[in-house]
Amino acid sequence: MASHLNPGRRLVISLMGTGNGAHVIAGLAGANPNYEVRLLTRRPEIFKSRQITVQRPGKMGGEDVTGTVDVVGTDPAEVLPGSDVVLWCGPVSATPAAFRTIAPTLEAMKNEEGRSAYVGTLFAQGCTHLLAKSILGDDTPYFALQNIPWLCTTIEPGRVARIVGNKHHIRVATSSNTSFTWTKKFLEPCINASTGFKGAELQNIPDFASIVLNPANQIIHPARMWGRFSDWDMETPFEPGTLGSLYGDFDEKSAEALVGLDEELQSIKSALLTACPELDLTSVIPLADRIVQQYGDQVADKTNMQTIMSTNQAYSMAQFPVVEVEGGVIPNNNHRVVLDDIPHGLIPLKDLALRLSLPSPWMDSMILWHQKFMKKSYMTVNGDLSGSDIGECTSVTVLGGEEIANVGFTNPPVTPTSNLI
Repeated sequence: MASHLNPGRRLVISLMGTGNGAHVIAGLAGANPNYEVRLLTRRPEIFKSRQITVQRPGKMGGEDVTGTVDVVGTDPAEVLPGSDVVLWCGPVSATPAAFRTIAPTLEAMKNEEGRSAYVGTLFAQGCTHLLAKSILGDDTPYFALQNIPWLCTTIEPGRVARIVGNKHHIRVATSSNTSFTWTKKFLEPCINASTGFKGAELQNIPDFASIVLNPANQIIHPARMWGRFSDWDMETPFEPGTLGSLYGDFDEKSAEALVGLDEELQSIKSALLTACPELDLTSVIPLADRIVQQYGDQVADKTNMQTIMSTNQAYSMAQFPVVEVEGGVIPNNNHRVVLDDIPHGLIPLKDLALRLSLPSPWMDSMILWHQKFMKKSYMTVNGDLSGSDIGECTSVTVLGGEEIANVGFTNPPVTPTSNLI
């Protein structure tokens, strides 16, 4: 069927990763006759049916949507050629490896097809734009979503996923050779089903600094994990079912830490704008305001940070990540709430605080506790980012060198060029 963007053929979206987000987009985009959906995955066996149903209970739409996956494979050279958009849907910590996996195929596509597929990340943290530049090259059109469009979960791998909370708008940053207008037209039908409810609207942010300073997971998860487990000896197991929920039981200690982190983030924003007035950080608003704006009436009590976190319906299903051990369960230090949010969240923020000569006691406390929990070394007790594992981090100093403005830009603005537009 003809596409509204490319008359005469279906648009091709290739999804990398098979987590919750990939399941939802595969189901929603696969239900749209204008799109061909491909999956690049290490687990092709779970997608034998090639049908994915997305459940949208209650305010999320009420009707299930079922879409078809056209191609499933493990080899980028077999899955990606002909793609209009290649979208990474996996954890932030795995982004470098994912980009390296597809880089040779993308380069071959440029030579053979005479065009560049757009590459995007469903959720980005840290200096993802500098990472894309270093691995995929300056000429690869790149975009990054500031937040995932919905909270979602996989019910049956390869077959059923559920949207548990949708956002009203999602902001997108694009590289200088990327058309936001085209990205918006392409991507919105893939993240929003065509019937049942009004989904997220994609809005443009002029540069990537708002991604790095995003008041979201990178301060929420460290505050909550520290608030719940800072008194734990990091050895003694907990009885299963006694930890409470990640958000629903958000306590005063976690809320105090989160408020402190949010205030430090806003201080970094103010100082960064003084140092680099060309950056646009208007979307970096206080966390409580951001949650209420994005989730609206899904937040039952907007009184303060604790009530906002604990009464957000969209957050209600989330649980602490744990692993089973002899005698019970312990928090999982190999989960994205730490692997993403410390080296690709708090460390890039701490890097900016150091470059701007700003105190950040809450960030220091979170980083020191988490790196002990993770058995990593990013920051010294003196507050210097000179630990043995700092090279794993996507901070502006690690990836962008001495120029602090690289937190937002990689290249001077140019007119986007693509035969997709």
